[in-house]
Amino acid sequence: MRRGLAFLFALTAAVGLVACGGSAPTEQFGRADAEQITTMVQDFVAAYNAKDVEKIGTYFAGNASLMPANRSALSGVDAVKGFYKERVTTEGATDLAVTMASVQGHGPLAYFTGTFTLNLKPAGGAERHDRGKVIWILRKLGGQWKFEYQMMSSDLPPIVPPEPEPVK
Repeated sequence: MRRGLAFLFALTAAVGLVACGGSAPTEQFGRADAEQITTMVQDFVAAYNAKDVEKIGTYFAGNASLMPANRSALSGVDAVKGFYKERVTTEGATDLAVTMASVQGHGPLAYFTGTFTLNLKPAGGAERHDRGKVIWILRKLGGQWKFEYQMMSSDLPPIVPPEPEPVK
């Protein structure tokens, strides 16, 4: 009986120690991370306004997804760069400004929310102003924050192209 109680006590102690051991310590999200993300967003905006698509691509994780307003979602850095190339060349996007509402995170994940304004000056088209909201999900990879998901939503209705003239 005594041996059984000793075994039961040892087993209970072992299970308790394992259960209380917890998981490996995780990296904490702090002020330095928020500042690094804020700086990264400012650098991203500068690259956008400079029309530097290669530099824009460096801010994205390899598995990045982009969900632009009024368009289908895109996956991968090459697709993201293709979108931004079209945006700053064909669509003539310029004067991007992003205002932060919040930067928060937990461990290696963070989110940035804010608003944006920009101008679109397509060659041969009418210039227009756009404004809207953003939510960007970031992941810390190799000590650097990278965009993993970007979602933008315009506050303005999409421009509907005029219907083509009927063939006579």
